[in-house]
Amino acid sequence: MYKMNKKIKQLVCRAVYIFLLTTHYSLLTVFVGCAMLQERIPQPYSEDGNVVFQHVSPSAKNVCVAGEFNGWEYNPDQPRAMRFSKNEKGVWVGKFKIEQGRYQYKYVIDYQTWILDPSNPYTVEDTGGSTNSLLIVK
Repeated sequence: MYKMNKKIKQLVCRAVYIFLLTTHYSLLTVFVGCAMLQERIPQPYSEDGNVVFQHVSPSAKNVCVAGEFNGWEYNPDQPRAMRFSKNEKGVWVGKFKIEQGRYQYKYVIDYQTWILDPSNPYTVEDTGGSTNSLLIVK
């Protein structure tokens, strides 16, 4: 499957939106998957002493977060693995106690696909040259 650059996808969605708005408004619901029409997922935030992570991955069977705060553990048999649960809206959510600090992390989909957090614009390059999402807990 072809992966479209985020900015190109937004431009395409806007163009389709304008076209539909001016010609066939009733067909607008076909394009609910466009990023500009979806509910925005916030970057990780603090709530009641926990850090809340959210991720949309409709086809995933498991979503975890792995990072410096948990020794990069993600397998269910690892004691510090941080698994998400799927809420009623189909959004994967994880709430975890993480000490103050600056951490690199990634999401792990189905225990094999490592991705940056698409809702977090902050990234950092590690010593091996890989890019990771950046979390700062205050």
